[in-house]
Amino acid sequence: MMVYSMGLSGWFFEYPFVLMLVIFLLLSIPLVLVLLKYPRAPQWNIAVLWVIVVLMTLRSLNIFLLPVGGEGERLLRGKELLVVIATLSGLVTFALGWAIVWTKYFKTSVRVRNTFA
Repeated sequence: MMVYSMGLSGWFFEYPFVLMLVIFLLLSIPLVLVLLKYPRAPQWNIAVLWVIVVLMTLRSLNIFLLPVGGEGERLLRGKELLVVIATLSGLVTFALGWAIVWTKYFKTSVRVRNTFA
């Protein structure tokens, strides 16, 4: 859930509470499938991990490709922009690494194969 909430956190605070709750419930489906030992749970988890990586990347790029400044707001420049780039790059890199590690685990683990076979 940490990776999921990181990827969408900027969007969550803009959503109504009910919609935010629905999104969290949808993102928890892979966890529920694992707990229930649903045979296709590993594939669901892999798919959701990669969807989140793509969404995080798109959300991060959106900040630079479509900068929005309201009236009286200034757009990021200089050191502020570098801090934002470093932070977003770190989050996307972490999510990518997380997805790679878990994808490999779900595909090669004997334990996963025995649990969900």
